[in-house]
Amino acid sequence: MIEPSTGNIIKTLPVPVFYHDTEGKILGCNDAFSKLLGFSTDSCTGKSFYDLLGPDSVQQHRSADIQLLETRRKLKYTVTATHKGNPAHFVIRKDIYDENGDDVIVGTLIDITSQAQFEKKLHHKATHDDLTGLLNRSEMTALLQKNMARAKRYDEPYSLMLVDLDRFKIINDNYGHSSGDKVLVAFAELARKYARDSDPIGRWGGEEFIFLLPNTDAFHASNIAERLRAAAEQMRLTIDSQQINFTISIGVSSYPEDANNLEELLSIADGALYEAKRAGRNRIQFSNKRDSGIFSIGTQLQRALRENRLLPAYQPIVDLKTGEVCAEEALARLVLSNRLEEAEGFIQAASDLQLSHKIDHLITGRTIKRCRQRMLNGNPIHHFVNMSADLLRHPELTHDLITLAEECSNSDQYPNPLVIEITEREFIGNMDSAQEVLAPLLEFGMQIAIDDFGSGYSSFQYLADLPVSYLKIEGTLIKRMVNEDKVRRIIHGIRDVAKDLELITIAEHIEDERTADILREIGIDWGQGYHFGKAILARPDEA
Repeated sequence: MIEPSTGNIIKTLPVPVFYHDTEGKILGCNDAFSKLLGFSTDSCTGKSFYDLLGPDSVQQHRSADIQLLETRRKLKYTVTATHKGNPAHFVIRKDIYDENGDDVIVGTLIDITSQAQFEKKLHHKATHDDLTGLLNRSEMTALLQKNMARAKRYDEPYSLMLVDLDRFKIINDNYGHSSGDKVLVAFAELARKYARDSDPIGRWGGEEFIFLLPNTDAFHASNIAERLRAAAEQMRLTIDSQQINFTISIGVSSYPEDANNLEELLSIADGALYEAKRAGRNRIQFSNKRDSGIFSIGTQLQRALRENRLLPAYQPIVDLKTGEVCAEEALARLVLSNRLEEAEGFIQAASDLQLSHKIDHLITGRTIKRCRQRMLNGNPIHHFVNMSADLLRHPELTHDLITLAEECSNSDQYPNPLVIEITEREFIGNMDSAQEVLAPLLEFGMQIAIDDFGSGYSSFQYLADLPVSYLKIEGTLIKRMVNEDKVRRIIHGIRDVAKDLELITIAEHIEDERTADILREIGIDWGQGYHFGKAILARPDEA
C-alpha cells in the first residue's frame, strides 16, 4: 500500500496519476485522473482499466504489467480505447515500487487524443488528394511497390486499371474549372462505389485515376472495368442547372501476364489507355503484348446479357424433296451499336471465358417459348438449338429449361419440339459424361442432332452410344462436294449409314440450287443455308 504521505503528494499533482496492485486493481488516484475519465475519485478505487476504459486495451495493460514486474524497469506505452462513445488515445507511463514488501505499480495517464487526431489529419493530407479524397500519386506509388513485392513473394496475380475522363478539357472550357472539379469529385464517388473494398484507388494526375486490383487476373479485371465504364456512361450530373455527361477510357495491364515489374506494368497500362482513346474513347483496352480480343469480347458479352442484346436468329431448314420448311435452327447473335456479330465471332471466346452456359440458357429458353407460340398458331415445327457441355454441366440451368419446356409443351399436338445440337468436340474422350449430362433432357423427350458430322474422329462413337435422331453434315464437306467427286461419295456414305440407322440427314451451308440438286440426288433429307433463307433476328420483345 502507498504510504499516506506519498498518497497525499499524488493527490496534489496536476498530472493524472494512479496506482494499482499487481492484479490491476486500482488502489488510488488523484483528482486529475478521475476527472479525465469522468468518474469520482472514490468510484475509481477498486476498479481496473477494463472497468474505466472498456475492454479494448485490457490485454495491452496486462502485458505491460507482466513486463514491468519481470524487468523491474519503468515503461511507456500508448493505447487506443473507446471512451465516452468516442475513440480516445492515451500515453501511459508506469513504474514499480516496493511498499513494505508489496509491489505497487504507479503510473500517469496522458490524454493525447487531440494530438493523435491532428497527426491523423496531417497524415491524411500528406497521402490523399485534396479535391477527391482519393490516395495521391505518391501514396499510390508506395502501395503499388508493396503490392508488387507481395505478388512476387506469394505468386499472386493482380491488375492495374488506368482511367481517364474523356474530353475533360471540353468540360473545363465550356462549363468552367469549378464544374470540372465537381465532375472529378463525382467520378471519385462513383469509383468508390464500384470498386471492391480491397482495391485502392488513386488520383494519378489531372483527370487520370489508377485502380490497384489485388488477386485479380485480366478477365476479372475486365468485368470490373466494364461495370465502371457502363456506370460512368449512364451517370447524369446537374451542375449549376447544366446537365453534364461524361465517359471514361480504361487501360488495363496484369501481372504476371504482361510484365513482372511495376514500371513496365504502368507503361503497358498507359499505352493501353492511349489506344482506348485513339480508338474512339468510352472503351476498355488491354495489353498489346497479348491478344486482348478475347477479353474485349467477354466484356461485350457480359454487357449484352445484361442489356438484352444477345438474341436468337432463326434460320429455316427445308425438306429437300418438298421444299417446305420443316424446322429451324436458333443461332445466337450479338447486337452491337454498329453491327450484328454472328456466333462465329464470339462463341470461342465465350467458351474460353466460361460464358457459354449463359448464352445457351438464354437462347434455348427463348426458343422454347417460340416453340410454344408456333404450336398455339397451329404451325409446329422442330427447333434446333446448340447446347455446349458448359450448359449441360450446370444442372440448375438444365432443370430450369426442362421446367420451362414442360410449361410450354403440348403433348397431344407436338410432344418433342426441341432438338439439341452437340458437336463431338464438346465431349470427346468422355462419352460417359455425355450420357450423364444429356439424360435429363432425353428423359423429357428432347432429341439429339450431331452437328458438323464428319469433321472429326469420334462421330461414329456418338452414333453407337447416344440416341441420335439427326445428322447435320459438316458444311465444308458440302461446299467441296460440288467440285470433288471423292467428297460426294463420302456424303453418299454418310447418307447410307444414316438410312440404316433410321436417322434424318441435314446438309448445312447450301448456297445455290446446284448444291441442293446434288444433295437431292444423293438422298439427303433436309437442307439449310442462304439458298433457302438467312437467319432472321428476333426482336428483343419476342421469342
